[in-house]
Amino acid sequence: MDNNLKQIRNNKNLLQTKVAMDLNITQETISSYETGRVFPSSDMLIKLADYYNTSIDYLLCRTKYDMPINSIKPNNITDEDFIILNKINKLSNIQKAKVQGYIDGLNED
Repeated sequence: MDNNLKQIRNNKNLLQTKVAMDLNITQETISSYETGRVFPSSDMLIKLADYYNTSIDYLLCRTKYDMPINSIKPNNITDEDFIILNKINKLSNIQKAKVQGYIDGLNED
């Protein structure tokens, strides 16, 4: 993880102190993550992925592709379905409930 975590920070022209301040941790903690001396918790991995707008897989070096989170599409759905799912995901909970009710109504036929 140390290579991608440091690389993404450098690619975004961010200092360790800036990242640390934004995530409410110390600069030493960021340094420890980047050098591999300390491994971030799962909660911190999520925060780092959100902060850098990338996948946890990229941070863990499980993929070499640094892609924005909303650009990651499963292989088993169409592009059109992926766009629709992203739109639904951005809806409020009330709006999502209305969409689900509509879908449930369609499935009853």
